[in-house]
Amino acid sequence: MPKPTSVRFRSALLGAGLLSLAVTAGCTMIEHQQAKSTEQLLAAGGFSIKAADTPEKLAALERMKQRKLLRRKGPDGNPQFLFADAQFCRCLYVGDEAAYQNFQRLAVEQQIADDNKEAALDASMDSPWAYDWWSPAYPYPY
Repeated sequence: MPKPTSVRFRSALLGAGLLSLAVTAGCTMIEHQQAKSTEQLLAAGGFSIKAADTPEKLAALERMKQRKLLRRKGPDGNPQFLFADAQFCRCLYVGDEAAYQNFQRLAVEQQIADDNKEAALDASMDSPWAYDWWSPAYPYPY
């Protein structure tokens, strides 16, 4: 018959393993959402999408810095911007200076929209209706 402490230890170990798995899955989901959001802005900004549709292209894509916007000199001597994603879309986004400027503008607009949504939510929580009728409008600092 196993000792009670060994059962507790195994249960704790299993719980820690499940918690670790859940945290890892959550981080992967957040990372995927961030990549998807960036890729939508890149496409809307005018970047072209090059699929890694062969093992050779995928291997080359995997050697690139992942999910970082990189600037390099293109074949014509003009700046070229690259965004590699071998994990989620298995593609390379390629853009010129104009596409990069459009992307930057769209990213700022998206950030402003997100900030406005957050501010509106904060303002709605400052409403007297957000608290019980006997609570003060602004909670006491503790």
